[in-house]
Amino acid sequence: GWLVFEDPARAVNAIEAMGRFGAAFAAPEASAPPALPQVELPAHTPSEAVAKSLLGAAGVPPVPEHAAPDSEAAVAAAASIGFPVVMKILSPDILHKSEMGGVLLDVADADAVRHGYATLLDRASHHAPAAKIEGVLVAKQIKGAVEMALGILRDPVFGPVAMVGLGGIFIEVLKDVSFRRCPFGPAEAERMIRSLRGFPLLDGVRGRPRADVPALAQALSALSAFAAAAGPRLLSVDVNPMLVLPEGQGCYAADAVIEVSGEAD
Repeated sequence: GWLVFEDPARAVNAIEAMGRFGAAFAAPEASAPPALPQVELPAHTPSEAVAKSLLGAAGVPPVPEHAAPDSEAAVAAAASIGFPVVMKILSPDILHKSEMGGVLLDVADADAVRHGYATLLDRASHHAPAAKIEGVLVAKQIKGAVEMALGILRDPVFGPVAMVGLGGIFIEVLKDVSFRRCPFGPAEAERMIRSLRGFPLLDGVRGRPRADVPALAQALSALSAFAAAAGPRLLSVDVNPMLVLPEGQGCYAADAVIEVSGEAD
C-alpha cells in the first residue's frame, strides 16, 4: 500500500499536489454572488459616463460626477461637487484619455473649469478629429485613497473571468493580480484581494490607515455578477483606478471602460 517513486522530484510534486487538494477540501464554502436582473448592454461601446452608470446600477459605485455639454454646465457641476475637481473629455470614441491629454487634475475654481473645458475640446479635436464629443465629465477629486484595478475578461472556455490587482500604472509594472471565474460572492472576492502580494498597502502598512477592504470586496463581487448577467456581448470591463478610502468610507470607480460586441443576441 505504499507509493514508491524512483525520482524524488516526482515524490515532492505528489506531496505538493496532496497539499493543494487538502487545502481545497478544507476551504470554507463559497458565499453566494449577488443576484442581478438581466443586464441590458448598449448597442455599441459606451462612453465613460454611461459605463459608470451601468456599473453603478450593478453595485460598483462611481465617483460623484456630472456630464457637462458646455462650459457653463461644467462650472455648475464643479460648484455642486466642490472644488477641486477632475475634468475629462467625454466621448465613446476616446476610451483611453490620458494618452492624449484628455484628463485635467486639481481644477480649483470656475475660471479654471472654463479654461479646462476649452483645453480638453481643443486637444480632442487635434488628436481625434473624427471622435464624437459629448462634452466633459466633471468629477470629484478624491485623495488619500489606495488605487486598485478591477476588470472582466471573456475567456473562450470559462466565459467571464474577474480580475483584481493594484491599480494605476502598478498593474502594468508589477502584474500583481488575481483571477476568478464569474460570478462569486463577497467572501471569495475578499480572498482574492488578500491573496495579492501588495495587500499590505490596503492593510495599513507603515502607519497608513487600513483601507475599506469589505467595500472593495462588495464591488468586485458585484462586478462579477454584472459580467455573468450581461451575457456573451460583454467583451471586457476595465475599472482603473478603483479608489479605496479608509475603513468605513467605501470605494469609488474613478474611470471605467466597457467593451461590447456589435452583435445583439
